[in-house]
Amino acid sequence: MRATLFTVPIGSTAEFSIFITNQDVAYDGYTISLVPYGQSISVSTQLAYNTQLRGQTSTAFSGLYLNSGDSVIVSSSLGTCSFLATGIVFT
Repeated sequence: MRATLFTVPIGSTAEFSIFITNQDVAYDGYTISLVPYGQSISVSTQLAYNTQLRGQTSTAFSGLYLNSGDSVIVSSSLGTCSFLATGIVFT
């Protein structure tokens, strides 16, 4: 399942972190794409692609930056990973 986790408001920028937690006991693969405004998901937009996360564990990416209109798109192969983005938006 693919979902847009966050889109930077037009005229703003964002600095943030993403936390990923696998809530199941089995491994699950997650994908995170940082997609520039007006573009589509591609190999060049992927921060992580089908990265395996052991069951009942978490990982994080920090120090991420996006520009106006850019989006964070996430997915989990089995649907057992949850995603949280936290940070600040500069206007």
